[in-house]
Amino acid sequence: MKTIYFTFFVSLLFILTPATTPAQDSTNTINVFLDCRRTCDEGHVRNEIQFVNYVRSEEDSDVHLLITSQRTGNGGEEFILDFIVRNEALGSDRSLTYFSAESDTRDERRSELNNYISRGLFPYLADKPISNQLTIYHEITDDFQSGQGLDKWDYWVFDINADTDLEGEESEKELSLRGRISAERITPEWKFELEVEQDYDRQTFRDDGSERTFTREDREAELLLVKSLGDHWSAGISAEARRSTRNNYLLLLEGSPAIEYSVFPYEEFTSRQITFTYRLTAGYYDYEEMTVYGELEESLMQQQLSSRIEFTQPWGEFETRINASAFLNDFDRKRLDTRMQLDFRIYRGFSVYISGEYALINDQLSLPAGGITDEEQLLNLREQSTSYSYEMRFGLQFSFGSIFNNVVNPRL
Repeated sequence: MKTIYFTFFVSLLFILTPATTPAQDSTNTINVFLDCRRTCDEGHVRNEIQFVNYVRSEEDSDVHLLITSQRTGNGGEEFILDFIVRNEALGSDRSLTYFSAESDTRDERRSELNNYISRGLFPYLADKPISNQLTIYHEITDDFQSGQGLDKWDYWVFDINADTDLEGEESEKELSLRGRISAERITPEWKFELEVEQDYDRQTFRDDGSERTFTREDREAELLLVKSLGDHWSAGISAEARRSTRNNYLLLLEGSPAIEYSVFPYEEFTSRQITFTYRLTAGYYDYEEMTVYGELEESLMQQQLSSRIEFTQPWGEFETRINASAFLNDFDRKRLDTRMQLDFRIYRGFSVYISGEYALINDQLSLPAGGITDEEQLLNLREQSTSYSYEMRFGLQFSFGSIFNNVVNPRL
């Protein structure tokens, strides 16, 4: 019966997805396949360089932009930008090289890399002396929006992932199975994401002729639907269905409407953002074992207020996230999570970084009344009772010497 409810819930999420209009044809630009393999900040590139169409497949592109990097002798980084032309009418292939010093911040590095990308996308200027002094500005007009090319998939992207891990020795064996299916459609006005995931882990131990087996299983389906309400406001709904042996959930069902306010316009998210989000969650919880509160199942309402602050500037990076939540039927059942990270350049070549997390926890409703065994504790098979958690990191980096060392030597 629980499986039927789960299947019905996931199917209902698909039915509730709103219909949208197809993309408009655009012929006044080129299609680019951005292939930087985590070398660049793809979101920043797409947000700042908006005079081309970005496509997901090399076969659909006019230009394949391949960006690779490697460390230089002075601790900096060499970026090689290969513009591989697939549409012969555009001309021949080109290549540019950009050197970043070790003392450069993330914002300085990605901004200069964007300048080189912009120059390379204008082949008739890429190898001219003027290109070293060229800065390209692009003003978006109403008759053209990047990415609005002819798209038979109407912006839908689907992913299917599956993997297994098998480990063993004479006295111990472990089998892990993981699967994930996701669908998303992201446009300036709408954001839709659906993900279904399952994890299974089994560990077997042999000792003095006896054999013990421990399993952990987690199934989860999540949906997010967001509507843009302008430059500063967004509204959306999220939903989740879950079964987890570790968290004592035979079935968890949650649905949440939410509203978000952004202090800065959303288009500035790559350099700065401060957002506040309020969420109201209705949930049904069916527990595998009776909880410490004497419940086998219950329905609860929860409210949540969260804030996110991020700055990526020439001086470094700063990020803070704060999340506070409480159940409406009992405000003593609450939780506060905070996370902070700072990477600050004091002066050229000398920087410090600090990161930390702290949580006040008093909302572990699903803890089993019978407690957990030593094996479940050591193998992390069950959630453990705690009133707080924390983590702190601090470090510094100092480099000095010649700023001219662009040679890369890969020998040995």
